[in-house]
Amino acid sequence: MDEHADPLKPTSAESTAQVAAMALDAIPHVGSALSSIVRTIIAKRQNQRLSQFIETLAKRLQQLDDRINSEFIGTEEFRDMAEDFFSKAADTRQQEKLDAFRSIFLNTVLANHPSYDDAVEIAELVYRWQARHVILIRILADPIAADREMGGVVGPGSGRPTSISQIIRKLLPNWDDDQIDRTWSDLYNAKTHRTPGTKTMITDDGIRQLENRLTDFGKKVANYISDPG
Repeated sequence: MDEHADPLKPTSAESTAQVAAMALDAIPHVGSALSSIVRTIIAKRQNQRLSQFIETLAKRLQQLDDRINSEFIGTEEFRDMAEDFFSKAADTRQQEKLDAFRSIFLNTVLANHPSYDDAVEIAELVYRWQARHVILIRILADPIAADREMGGVVGPGSGRPTSISQIIRKLLPNWDDDQIDRTWSDLYNAKTHRTPGTKTMITDDGIRQLENRLTDFGKKVANYISDPG
């Protein structure tokens, strides 16, 4: 879980765009609606990252095609959302954020009652964030899974005094105290969790100390940026 995204592998922008368009054309419920948007946006932006983002999105849409809300695909809101997301992806370098945009898009088009307003609001929030904000909110959404992924570095706790900062530092050993504190504060100011600081001493009850800290809005954000799987 590193703040710094892995660089996207360079390929021919032209060939990647062609692959992305062809991949979309093969998707029954969403392909025709998206492919025209894609061709317009790619031609306008000439952006390799965007082409790769769309190619990956197309593969996930194909896997989930039977769950796509076909009624939403035909709306003006869907077209506006797609253009907004593709523009944001073209301006984004960090893989964590690109993954979040893709998940927001997928969760919206798969919903029984898609919310354009929620999708655009959360995408704008992610757009303003850094990758570290996405990483930390995902940890808060499922601290036990995050600890398991890191080999149980936090575990059940020692019962001695500790702090949220010290717990997070175990999960994110490459982060310094300033990164932890700023990221935590930013998420608090965005109303995604309800704890104002990281330095207050608490009893070390282990990884469960990070549970139940998200607000209802924070849970919504976490759900939207999680791959529907």
